[in-house]
Amino acid sequence: MANRLTRVDEARLVARRLVAEHGADLREARVAAGLRQADVGRALRRSPSSIGRLERNTARRVTVEDLATHAAAVGLRLSLQLYPGAGRLRDARQLQMINRYREIVAPGGWAIALEIPVGPPPDLRAFDLVLSRPPIRVAHEFLSRLRDVQAQIRPLLRKQRDSGIQRIILVVAGSHANRRAVAEAGPVLREAFPLASRTILAALRSGRDPGGNGIVFV
Repeated sequence: MANRLTRVDEARLVARRLVAEHGADLREARVAAGLRQADVGRALRRSPSSIGRLERNTARRVTVEDLATHAAAVGLRLSLQLYPGAGRLRDARQLQMINRYREIVAPGGWAIALEIPVGPPPDLRAFDLVLSRPPIRVAHEFLSRLRDVQAQIRPLLRKQRDSGIQRIILVVAGSHANRRAVAEAGPVLREAFPLASRTILAALRSGRDPGGNGIVFV
């Protein structure tokens, strides 16, 4: 049986690629600054050979601190950003929500697909579920618990922007806590997701474009 590349394995490959790219950038910055590997090593209290290994991507282990301090020594600044990725672990409530939602929208005759990538590799982000009836595609994100609403919707809106998908629906568990969180979020959430649950589900059940972004309680 062929070996299966898991999401964790893929993440390790991406990490190695990023380290290799940063190593080349660090070398270019060092040379442009007129510094030797010994100069950088002295600033970081490391040997010149270890600096060379990081630049050539032959170091056995490279930490975020290694990259950040090396960058600082050659006049750069390291920046990291995390994105929601495909194949993430889900809690039982989320799985129940997805299965229930598929039953609800099934009468609309939509093609239903799970874990649809936002963009081509190396972008690991994905939509939880996408409904398709050409030319309309409606993406969905499922959340069992709303905590920091603004922080949770920003990555979702970035995914919509980067994918070019027409509509995006935030599907949340219909608990009192979640309904209260939506109400307290106020205009910020309403501007990004103006359509109400009843309006969206009525459109999707009949196979129609809901006409905008919105929130559905399940």
